[in-house]
Amino acid sequence: MKRKTLKLLSLLMVLALACGVLAACGGDGGGQSTPAAASTPPAADSGDDSAPAPAGDKPVLQFWALPYGAADVFNPALQSVIDTYNEGDHGATVELQVLSWSGFAEQIQTAIAGGSPPDVTVASYHGLLNYAAMGEALDLSDIVARWEAEGDPILDDLMPAQLEYGKFQGEQIALPFKVDGRAVYYRADILEDELGFTDLDKPVSWDKFMEICEAIKQNYGDEGVYPHSFFTMDMGSTVAMMNILISNGCGWLTEDGQPAMDDPRAVACLEWIGEMRDKGYFPEGMVSYNQAEVEKLYSTGKIMMAWKGNFSHTKADEELYKNTKVMGPIVGPDADEPLMCAWSDGMLAFKQTKYPEETKEFVEWFLKNNESLFVEGGTGSLPVRKSYLENSFFEDDWLTGQYAQYSDYFVLNSWRADEIPLATNQVYVQGMLGAPMEAVLMGSNDYQGEMEKANEAIKKVFADLN
Repeated sequence: MKRKTLKLLSLLMVLALACGVLAACGGDGGGQSTPAAASTPPAADSGDDSAPAPAGDKPVLQFWALPYGAADVFNPALQSVIDTYNEGDHGATVELQVLSWSGFAEQIQTAIAGGSPPDVTVASYHGLLNYAAMGEALDLSDIVARWEAEGDPILDDLMPAQLEYGKFQGEQIALPFKVDGRAVYYRADILEDELGFTDLDKPVSWDKFMEICEAIKQNYGDEGVYPHSFFTMDMGSTVAMMNILISNGCGWLTEDGQPAMDDPRAVACLEWIGEMRDKGYFPEGMVSYNQAEVEKLYSTGKIMMAWKGNFSHTKADEELYKNTKVMGPIVGPDADEPLMCAWSDGMLAFKQTKYPEETKEFVEWFLKNNESLFVEGGTGSLPVRKSYLENSFFEDDWLTGQYAQYSDYFVLNSWRADEIPLATNQVYVQGMLGAPMEAVLMGSNDYQGEMEKANEAIKKVFADLN
C-alpha cells in the first residue's frame, strides 16, 4: 500500500509541474504566446449520481480548453464550433470554458481531487498521460475499433502515429487534435537575396547549414550579427535537443520506449552543437536566453535564423513577416530520411463523467468537425487531419502555409517509440534532455559523458515511475 501511495503522490507532483510544460509548449507552439484571460471553471458537482437530467433532457458536458491563439480570435472560433455541435441532433449540450495556460494543470488536479473534473479537456499527449496513470482517463478505444471495423476514412486522414501516441497501457486515452512543427525560420531577404543560398525549401544538410552560418558570420559578424540561436530557458533546451536529435535520425527514445541519449548518433548531435559554439555561430549568453529574448534578437536583425516554434512574433512588422520563411528539414549525416520534430495535443475525456457515451460522441464529433477552428482561430497550428490542409487557407496564409508544406516530414517529439512513456512529462519538466546542450554551451567538451549522464538520469525516472 505504501508503494502505491508513493507512486500516486509522485504522479500528482508531476502533474503539478506539468503547468510548466504547458506554458512552455504554449509559448513555443502555434500562435500560443498570447494567453487568453482565464475563465472561472464551473462550480464543483455535488457528486450525486442520481441528479436529474438538465433542462431539455440533455446532459450538459463541461469542456475545459486551452487558448491556442489570441483570445479575441481563438475563443470565438472555438465557441462557434461548439455552437454548431449544440445546434445539431446530439445527445448532449457542451459548455465551453477557455482557461489560461497559467495554473491550468493545478485547476484540473484540484477538480479531479474534488470529484468534479470536466468531461473533456485538451493538452499535450505527454501531459494527458498523467491523468491516465491516475486512472482518470475514459477509454476511447471503442471509437477507434469502430473506425477500423467500418473502414472509416479518418484513419487514413490522420498524420502518422497520432493515434499510437494517445495510448496508455493498451487503451486509447486520447484522440489527436492539433500539431505544431518545429523548424528553422530565417531571413529570406538575407540568406536568399543577399547571400545567394538556394533550395532552402528542400532538405538542408548539416554541412550546408554550417555553410550558411559561416557566410552570415563573414558578412555580418562585424555588425554584431550572429547566424543562429536557440532559446534554452523554459524548456527551450529540451526542445532544441529534440530538434537536433531527430534531424540526425535518432530521437531520445528507442522503438521500445527506452532512453537512447547515449546512442552514437545522439552524441554526434552534441558534438555538432559544440562545433557551432566553437565557431562563434551562437550569441554569447545563449545558455540563459528565454523565448522572448531570441524573438527580439531575430526581430532586431541580430540573428538571421531561429530553430524553434513559429514566427508569429514577426507579424507586427509586415516587411519582416513576409521576409521570413521556414527552412526545409535539417538532415544530419546519420539520418536515413529527412524528418522534423512536432508536438501534438489531444483530447481526453475523464472517467468521472456521468455521461460516458455522450462524452465519447462529442470527442469524436469534434475531431471530425473542427476545420474552421484552424482557419478562423488564429492558432498558427496545423490540424492532424491531412485533408484539412487542402483548404486554400493553408496556401494563402503566410504563417501556416510555411509549416503546412512540410507536414509530411513531421514525427512526434517522442519518436521513435510507438507510445509516449509515462515518465516523459517529468523528463521534460526537469530539463533532462536539454542538460547536455546547456553543459556544452557553458564550455563542456565531454560530449559522450554528458549524454551518458542524461541517459542515466532518464533511466532512473523511468524506473521510478514505470
